Amino acid sequence: MATIKDVSRLANVSISTVSRVINNTAQVAPEKREAVLAAMKELNFRPNSFAQALVSKRSNCVGVLVGDLCGGPFFAQMMRGVERVVDASNKFTIVMSGNHEEDRERHAIQALQQRQCDALILHSKALPDEELAELAAGDTPVVFINRLIPGVEDRCVWFDNRAGIMTACQHLIDKGHRRIAFITSDDEIFVDGQQRMRGYRETLANAGIDYDEALVGKGYADEQGGYVAMASLLERGVDFTAVLGFNDGMVAGAISCLLEHGYQIPSQVSVVGFDDIPYARYTYPKLTTVRYPIEEMGERAADLAMALLDGRGEERLERKFEPELIVRESVA
Repeated sequence: MATIKDVSRLANVSISTVSRVINNTAQVAPEKREAVLAAMKELNFRPNSFAQALVSKRSNCVGVLVGDLCGGPFFAQMMRGVERVVDASNKFTIVMSGNHEEDRERHAIQALQQRQCDALILHSKALPDEELAELAAGDTPVVFINRLIPGVEDRCVWFDNRAGIMTACQHLIDKGHRRIAFITSDDEIFVDGQQRMRGYRETLANAGIDYDEALVGKGYADEQGGYVAMASLLERGVDFTAVLGFNDGMVAGAISCLLEHGYQIPSQVSVVGFDDIPYARYTYPKLTTVRYPIEEMGERAADLAMALLDGRGEERLERKFEPELIVRESVA
């Protein structure tokens, strides 16, 4: 493996000149810079990122906290948006998962800080607002995605979960449904779950429909959890003509359970999801759902982080994202 000494020897310049070219810390004569760059290319030399960080005080990496690395396409879409911006800024990402658990999120953030990341993009659901606000007050630029934290709203890129579920529920009401089951997360402290439950109840109340606890099925917020939640509803023997889902994953599990029990969709039961993950348009029937623009949100969060890092005017960036109902074939 080539070293900085090898580059110095081939380019016929001093080691300090090579260092100045690598770290761009001082003026170097054009002919010497070209000689160094040519030598680096010929030797396939890769600068030591840790050594560069010591000189430049920057690691050229952005730390990202996600909820779950294996929880379906949601965080993959978010990371695609983040990396599009980070890569264009000639930086790279370090990704940690917190699994929506307080201790794991705290540990992951500490690990990213120890790596001296230039900026942090955090999808934190378990840590308290006060702790995250204190983190935002530090020297490292921090951006929060998918969460609105009082006092640091200018660092938050967020989505109106309540409005999203209200849009979905109202669509079912507009189609004549009044017995609307809700398949939702069983995590009582999950902020998204609280907001979506509030939106569900408010929409029913606005339409003069009484809230019925028996129409709420709960489970882990994935396909298996949706299957379990629907199975529990069917075991109760409650009547419903429509199902509203916490997310598309839960809806997929619920649909599987309904089909196994002989229900036809949408002729017997209408279904609306939430997120608009890629397979929603390829199921049968194609799923009506609320689009959650997480890829664009990831891109916006990275834009905001880069703006904070570079001292640019980040105030022009829109931080709130609104829901959009994607009407397909799963509602009668």
